[in-house]
Amino acid sequence: DPLKADPLLSPDAVAVNPFAVHGSKSMVCTVLELRAVEGRFRFRVALGLGGQAFEGSLARSATLGDLGRHIRVSRLDQERCFYLVLPGSETPVSALDVNRPLTDLV
Repeated sequence: DPLKADPLLSPDAVAVNPFAVHGSKSMVCTVLELRAVEGRFRFRVALGLGGQAFEGSLARSATLGDLGRHIRVSRLDQERCFYLVLPGSETPVSALDVNRPLTDLV
C-alpha cells in the first residue's frame, strides 16, 4: 500500500508536523513577510485572524516545517497544529509541504 510507505504519513512524522489538514478546527497564522537577509530567512507572522504579529529568523536551509515548528513552539502554547497562509495566497499550505524549502518561496 503506497500510503503506508509514505514517510510523511508515518506516526512519527505526523506527530511533529505543525500544519493542520483541511477541515480541522485550527488557528490561522499568516506570513506577512519572508525574505532572505545575510544568509538567513527573516519572517513576520500574524497570529490568528487580525492577531498580533511577531518576527523571527531561521537558517537559510529551513523548510516550511521548520517555520511552522518555530511558530508553534514560540507562540502557540496550546495549539498542536495550525493553518499557515503564505504571502500572496488565500489557501493554507498543505501538511504534505512540510519539507518544502523556504528557498522555493523567495
